[in-house]
Amino acid sequence: MEKYEQEMIIVNILGGLGNQMFQYAFHHSLRGENINSKINITDYQNYSLHNGLELSKIFDIPINDQIAAENELKTIKDTASFFKMRKLLGLILFNNPNMFIKRTHFIQPNFSKFYSFNYLIKWKYLEGYWQTEKYFIHKRSELLNIFEWKNVSEINQKMIIKFSAENSVAVHIRRYDKVKSFRNILYHIKLRMLWRVSSKQYYLKAIQYFILHTYNPQFYVFTDNVQWAKKNLPNNINITIVDWNRNEDSHFDMLLMSKCKNNIISMSSFSWWGAWLNQNPKKIIVAPKEWALRLIKDINLIPIEWIRI
Repeated sequence: MEKYEQEMIIVNILGGLGNQMFQYAFHHSLRGENINSKINITDYQNYSLHNGLELSKIFDIPINDQIAAENELKTIKDTASFFKMRKLLGLILFNNPNMFIKRTHFIQPNFSKFYSFNYLIKWKYLEGYWQTEKYFIHKRSELLNIFEWKNVSEINQKMIIKFSAENSVAVHIRRYDKVKSFRNILYHIKLRMLWRVSSKQYYLKAIQYFILHTYNPQFYVFTDNVQWAKKNLPNNINITIVDWNRNEDSHFDMLLMSKCKNNIISMSSFSWWGAWLNQNPKKIIVAPKEWALRLIKDINLIPIEWIRI
């Protein structure tokens, strides 16, 4: 990549842990190219989904040194009225969310499309998910160190040792985030209308792939719906359901998935990172052919060496 020197850029951070990691990895890559990138976390002030901002809780990331000041945000972020409406209107009329927003504020139209840094530095405020390793694959070794867990419990440490001794396969089953309050009901209605979840057939095919192509696979299931997994997965193979990392400890599931030798991922950024952080040089990663969003096709999301079923 080219080296850039210019005025400050601010990257918006929002979403669950997987999305936060994509956004932070993108921000870290910008900084690595001599771009003065900072982050904005103010959207978490009224955010009730997932477990809030987790980057500095889980990883040893000094985000306070990288947060944009309020006066810096005011000059470049679009904070005028009807922002969401204007963004939606641009999408409906021009298939471009940027048509009616402040010219210093850029919204990524497709969550996994790659835009060159030379293109992106035209703007000052970058809002998106940046879900492709093309932004940060050249920083992989650095990110493996950055996204290193601290304070791992004894039970999870024992599982990591167990995974290393077997042909372990992490199976991530994501259904829907649980409704935590009445306020989340509209979110779940929208979720079911706009998002897919991986089907039973996908998991059966993925499991069969490992049975046919690898020796004695041991499947470890990580899921937000244990009953669905018990009902729909075959009961004649070696399956263990990992069910103790819940609520604020749920991020340890990502750690454990990354320590299995292979991965079957769901349509989830959390799941994607569990596989991407896997350092087994001979790993096999299986991903769904279609991704979660119904109306937007993933472009660069899945690395070419992963197998899509």
